[in-house]
Amino acid sequence: MYNFTKCGEGSYSFEPRRPFYVVDNSDDSGTITTLNPKVVAHTAKVSGKLAVSRSLASVVEKRATYNGCTATEQTALVSAVSAAKTYASNASDYLAAHSSSTARYTMWFGPYTQPRHKTVQSHFSNIASNDFAGFRFDCTCTDSGTYAYVYPDQYVQSLMNSEIS
Repeated sequence: MYNFTKCGEGSYSFEPRRPFYVVDNSDDSGTITTLNPKVVAHTAKVSGKLAVSRSLASVVEKRATYNGCTATEQTALVSAVSAAKTYASNASDYLAAHSSSTARYTMWFGPYTQPRHKTVQSHFSNIASNDFAGFRFDCTCTDSGTYAYVYPDQYVQSLMNSEIS
């Protein structure tokens, strides 16, 4: 990819570097072969209004993936993620404002300790700030009584029971 927005209109000549190195993996030997092909430079003229370049981050974005999820389930999952982020943000704000034991805290997390409070607040803050863009939602579970679950070593994958939607 070439960016001509800074250098502007004009004629540009392109020629590949030589030699070419080819790795042969057909027999798992990884043999490297050197090629010196005859090449001809290519000239191209760039003109007109050149677009302002965008950063690659704005062009390529992660998206959640879905396995076995209907369009309705995908829509529900997008809504659920939004609701979870709001819930987590509210919980994180509450915990930041209350650095001692409250009835609400002990009901959910047991006896107050500062290390536990810090851990709980950190978890809610992390959930609230996650965009969940790289998540993989799997709706193929049909286990009775199971609504959703995650594997501890596969944080970015959530499995849903498709029979509850």
